[in-house]
Amino acid sequence: MTPLSNLHGRVLEYLIVEEIIKIQPGITLTQRAKSAQDRDVDKLREINPTLLQQLNWATYALLSKWLEPQFHVSKQAPITIDRLPDQNQTDVTDIRITLPGDTVNLSIKHNHAALRHQRPSTTPIHCGYPRNSLEMQQFKQQYQEITRSFMLQTGQAEFFADLPYPLIEQSLYTPVCDLVAQFINAHSHVCTSNLFEYLVGSKDYYKIIVDTHTQKLKIHHFASIQAPTSLTAIVNRQYVELTLNNGWQIAMRLHTASSRLKKSPSLKFDTKALTSLLPGTIVSYP
Repeated sequence: MTPLSNLHGRVLEYLIVEEIIKIQPGITLTQRAKSAQDRDVDKLREINPTLLQQLNWATYALLSKWLEPQFHVSKQAPITIDRLPDQNQTDVTDIRITLPGDTVNLSIKHNHAALRHQRPSTTPIHCGYPRNSLEMQQFKQQYQEITRSFMLQTGQAEFFADLPYPLIEQSLYTPVCDLVAQFINAHSHVCTSNLFEYLVGSKDYYKIIVDTHTQKLKIHHFASIQAPTSLTAIVNRQYVELTLNNGWQIAMRLHTASSRLKKSPSLKFDTKALTSLLPGTIVSYP
């Protein structure tokens, strides 16, 4: 996730919590939520005013056209709101609303539908292996061999933009994707359920995608998802494509997380669901 994307996401979370408070002033914020709101209020000044207006419209529409009609927040008490940190391993919730008889988990996205932005270097951990496991240590060694070999070919270049793209793809992206796919396929008996849970989430939640280009909210309910029992990973240049036997197809696109080469390349996956079997709702705004 880029710094700008992170900024937009934080502002959206802040605005949504503040909008809920408007319709139900008796809400209790956890200490973690209070700290997050205090931290993020200053971020509103960092946003382009036109975009901020869009996000305010989107937030109002989310509350008035979906959350309130669906859960009647204004008529319920007591209600508690929590804001969760990003480092949760399998819980992708950003905002948790605890109602008297229900819990509503929201995952907030701005102009993208990514499931995760995970590091390829910790793939075994995403698959359920401990950080100090033999599988992780062997994978780490192979990963470092690829990145060291790539760095030897970069000469005096300081930025990825200074390198020919075929070199990046053939000496870095594809070898790393091959390593990841080979690990997933070789350990599919462990990876299948653990990796799917890591990528998709372990708790029922609503993914809220705020698309300021089309002025629409896309809401998908991640609930009662059948767990897969097998998967296959294949490589397509800078992609690792996962096919699971529960009907899901997931693409993990490898890219640089920093424009600088540094001592070792900084890489992340942009992971998206290509096909899934989830109900969805579209809400227009303003």
